Amino acid sequence: MRKKHGWYEALVMLPDRLYPFQTEVGGRLVRGVRSYNARLARYEREHGPGRYGYGLEAYRQLFHLTGSILFLAIAAYLSQTFFSSTGAIYVFLAIAVLFISFQEFYLHRRMYQQLWKKGIIDWLAWCLPFGIYLFSHFR
Repeated sequence: MRKKHGWYEALVMLPDRLYPFQTEVGGRLVRGVRSYNARLARYEREHGPGRYGYGLEAYRQLFHLTGSILFLAIAAYLSQTFFSSTGAIYVFLAIAVLFISFQEFYLHRRMYQQLWKKGIIDWLAWCLPFGIYLFSHFR
């Protein structure tokens, strides 16, 4: 079971709470966090701890990708509006990559016993759009 950590926990659990698919729990069809937790428990029983299955993993990666694109848009806006510099976005991206690396390979391994494979997939979902952005601007 996950521990409570305030706003950070709320962000981490956002995909769980918004889970749109229904699952039968106790003879009733449920959605949201109850449906998500039931599916996660089933995958972990069948495949072992830390395993999400393809459906839940793809769903979570969609949130990571969306967050990455939103971060890029906000960083671009802030770098132009407040710093009047295109160079500021590179600083934002470098800080983001450092934080995401710390989060995926240290925090989530300690807090949620996240597997290395999941950490690498999460890191790629966050950082690949950053790399595509940088590559497209250095050509």
